[in-house]
Amino acid sequence: MNNNFPYFKTKSLETDFANARFLKRKYLPSLRKTLPLHYLITQDHRKYLAFIKKHSTKYPYFLCFDIEKYFPNINHQILLKELASNYEKLTHKPLSRNFQKLLKKDIPLFLQQSPLKNHSLALGNPLSHVLAGLYLLKLDFSFKTPLLRFCDDYLVFVKTERDLKRILSETTHVLETLDLGLNINKLQSGKFHRNKCKFLGFQFYAGHTTITEQKIEDFKKRIIRTTHLTNKKPVPAVIKLLNNQILGFGHYYKFADCRNVFKDLDSFIRFRLRRYILRNRNLLPKTSNLLLTNQALKEMNLKSLTAIKQRFDEKSGLKNKKIKKRVNKTGSFHSKTIWLETEQISNRYLLKQILIKLNELSSSVKKLEKRL
Repeated sequence: MNNNFPYFKTKSLETDFANARFLKRKYLPSLRKTLPLHYLITQDHRKYLAFIKKHSTKYPYFLCFDIEKYFPNINHQILLKELASNYEKLTHKPLSRNFQKLLKKDIPLFLQQSPLKNHSLALGNPLSHVLAGLYLLKLDFSFKTPLLRFCDDYLVFVKTERDLKRILSETTHVLETLDLGLNINKLQSGKFHRNKCKFLGFQFYAGHTTITEQKIEDFKKRIIRTTHLTNKKPVPAVIKLLNNQILGFGHYYKFADCRNVFKDLDSFIRFRLRRYILRNRNLLPKTSNLLLTNQALKEMNLKSLTAIKQRFDEKSGLKNKKIKKRVNKTGSFHSKTIWLETEQISNRYLLKQILIKLNELSSSVKKLEKRL
């Protein structure tokens, strides 16, 4: 998400953390009973994926959408009204004095930091995180079918194709009352086992969960930016930055069927790191990037996506299936660089260098013998 205007950030104060905890204490016990997988309660992606596998058979159709510029378009006046009405609907209790004080004084003071009049919430603030989750509770309660929500991303499960249009019209009507609109560019609908469904960076198709191509490309761009040759950082610092990217990406997507994808990405990362390490060296004839084997990079403390996936599968009790070798058809071109045989190539290179040295020594010995 962009941090440019109309998105903005503010410094998180202790009062923001306290007010966020107060709202959670008020809402979450009742919200947990009605929407146990609401993102304010849990952000365990493994539960989300299990929920999709469980309900995709009974509810074969899906509607996936998000809100257009959600944080900048949140109306402050509607937000204060919704906080009070949603609490009463959830708990069937009146507002306490502390809650009324929060709605009349503390939250309006927090909202005054916005550069837009009567609109927008700050990014990265704990209180904004809770307020954004509570603002759309009216829409959450309007659905009579199972749903998953993460901030403003929705995945609604539908039984029939006819229900898709009805739910979509009801959704637009509820959003109009909240002064919000749908992001038409990201609107998806279809059948789970026939159409691709993208949600939270995962792609569900034909019973398999994979990583979307866009997220893979974004990860590669971050790796390229970290290992760009114009960077003047030392190698340990670059490896530390790469490890941060690897650990974040790996632990987020390890729940998917991504063993081959992780393998290819590991190869790509090692290729970029080798290129960065050897950028200022004269590679020929004495030095080659092939000497930086996978084991050598591992000893330099470079993390591995494949290792993360393997440890997760072992803990989950999943058996590793044998990976079939890819056979290219005649006339096809395999675009991806294969670094899996690097150690073998490195050994051949070393043998070649040794033979060259032996030939030089033998020729020098012959010359000495002639002189003698």
